[in-house]
Amino acid sequence: MAFMEKLGAAGETQRYELKQGETIIGRNPDSDIIVDVGAVSRLHAKIVPKGDQYLLVDQGSRNGTFLNGQLVNGSAILAEGDRVRICEVELVFHADVAPAFVTGPAMTYDSGSSFGVTMVDDTWDGSSLSKVEFRSGADGLKISATPEVKLAALMRINANLSEALTLDEVLPKVLGTLFEIFPQADRGFVVMKDAEDNLIPRWVKMRRAEDESKSVRISRTIIREAMSSGTTILSLDASNDQRFDSSQSIADFSIKSMICAPLIDGNGQSFGALQIDSTEGRGQFREEDVDLLSGVAGQAAIVIRNSQLHERSLKQQEVEQDLRLATDVQQAFLPQSSPEIAGYRVCSYYQAAQFIGGDYFDYIPLPDGRWGIVAADVVGHGVAAAMFMAKLSAETRFCLAADPNSAAAIERLNDNMSLLKLERFVTFLLMVLEPGSDEVRIVNAGHMAPLVYHAATGATSEPGEEESGLPIGIDAGMSYDSVTLHMKPGDVAVMYTDGINEAMNAEDELYSIDRIRACVAKGGGAETILDRIRTEVHAFIGNSGQDDDMCMVVIERTA
Repeated sequence: MAFMEKLGAAGETQRYELKQGETIIGRNPDSDIIVDVGAVSRLHAKIVPKGDQYLLVDQGSRNGTFLNGQLVNGSAILAEGDRVRICEVELVFHADVAPAFVTGPAMTYDSGSSFGVTMVDDTWDGSSLSKVEFRSGADGLKISATPEVKLAALMRINANLSEALTLDEVLPKVLGTLFEIFPQADRGFVVMKDAEDNLIPRWVKMRRAEDESKSVRISRTIIREAMSSGTTILSLDASNDQRFDSSQSIADFSIKSMICAPLIDGNGQSFGALQIDSTEGRGQFREEDVDLLSGVAGQAAIVIRNSQLHERSLKQQEVEQDLRLATDVQQAFLPQSSPEIAGYRVCSYYQAAQFIGGDYFDYIPLPDGRWGIVAADVVGHGVAAAMFMAKLSAETRFCLAADPNSAAAIERLNDNMSLLKLERFVTFLLMVLEPGSDEVRIVNAGHMAPLVYHAATGATSEPGEEESGLPIGIDAGMSYDSVTLHMKPGDVAVMYTDGINEAMNAEDELYSIDRIRACVAKGGGAETILDRIRTEVHAFIGNSGQDDDMCMVVIERTA
């Protein structure tokens, strides 16, 4: 019977067998697979048998159903190891029956794993371990594959592993092939380290079906010894091996013979181990089996690492897809066109360093006919800064609409943002324009003052620099001053964020405010000055890449 495996945050799993009819996935308590997350729809998706296959069908869910990182448009055929993501919950599809102990209760790292395997810390004497350590015992049944069978199996493992992409495909194929190469093997394990250096059994295989329901113990000590030494441990007769006299895992299962080979990556670091053993006198492993298992382990290690990279790539694609969607959302927060303000022309430039950024600008119509022009910079960049920016955008519009006094409105904005206790702040510059008037009100909260070009004299100024207050969000109760600027026809004011003046070239040299001043001092209209600064900045950084978000708003008095 096919089943879905639900992956937990700590590595635990839960199994759900698929029904003969529809298997419903959703937040509804009557669902066959309950996913109790707020963003999941009550009837989110379903899995329907279709001949020998299973069909994943999205039920028109609000947040979509993803198959291997791709949004399901209607339905899709499931294949072994496919990963189904519903919000932050991930399910893995398995077409075949897993060992019965998979369905048992999940255990902690100390007591076992999701495969029902208990790892124990045995006491054993491995002080004289070399590449091949064995103790000769009583003659027993000798079962081994012929060289022809081993060669055929190795060729098959080459073909099988080269086609496998995910760990859920690679690991069972590794153990299945080992059972073909080593007919004396009764059990096989793949154990791997997690991010916290815990040893986790990732796949288990039993030769006999009746063994699948039995409890399983394997020695964490032996596996760690193989990994730390980077060598394969062989015991020809484990039950009489003096090194294992105190080994509970050996005694409990009457293990006759065993081999444990480390999984080593391209940097020579061990990240797990393969272990096979024989029980109940089926046979013994031989010295020549060591090199064979070591070779398979080396080959498997490469494919396992590749599959991990593939899985990370799929997750990265999901993240990038989410970020692209977030980029579209953020763009919707920013002005889509320049405002029409009598006597003024306004233009802007915005370029995030990543998919989304923390720089913010806006054109806000006020109830009395004036316009608020804002440029701001949230500390940092990326997702967190963008989310803070979204909140700032909404609060700015509310505060400016609620209080005609510009300085008082920014004081209220600071109080509201400070109450969030997010340990983030934002430098903020506001210029309030009155249509047909040359009077502009400026409120500065820790931002660079606007650079103003005066057409009549060719001089530049930076009004409000001395009156700048603390950035928004540091502490409530701050006061801010309003400064008046008179803009005559031809005058141009440049608002910008530090992604412009702190842009860095390959020699770690900053573009600097002085270079911006020089660009502004050359004069011209709003579009001319904006294009001049933008072109010079990108020529300055060259191929170094953009380190921070860039934002400019340029205001020109036209009449």
